[in-house]
Amino acid sequence: MTEPSTTPEPMSLTRFSALVDAYGAELARWPEMEEAAARVLLEREPEANRLLSEALSLDGLLDAYEVADPRPRVRAKVLEVPIAAERSKRKLGWRLAWAVAFSSLIGVVSGAYTATDLDTSADDEEWTELAAVSFYADVDLSDEDLP
Repeated sequence: MTEPSTTPEPMSLTRFSALVDAYGAELARWPEMEEAAARVLLEREPEANRLLSEALSLDGLLDAYEVADPRPRVRAKVLEVPIAAERSKRKLGWRLAWAVAFSSLIGVVSGAYTATDLDTSADDEEWTELAAVSFYADVDLSDEDLP
């Protein structure tokens, strides 16, 4: 059984450039195997050293950059957003409750108004005709069977 080799595979300059872009110039942030291969490449390739020094200067600029504190008014507006969202949720709940109540009230009032217009004096013949039309019943409507 052979032991795994501890020497890293050679790294191309293209791969080195991609890793510098992804992880920055500090080799300690790189994956271990990539870091070892990068150190070997840096020893033999001047172009790799140039890429690393450019990345070092960019890292320095990024590290030195400070974000200014937002103005107090902007900060207050940003912090107010969750509060306003909660208020609108509560308003929606009441609006929905009123809409349901109003719709129910309209239904009750229109039903009560319609019920007063019904003619309840229909005789048996009218009910038989209504049943025949409504339920597609086979009802004999001849005058012979009627009293």
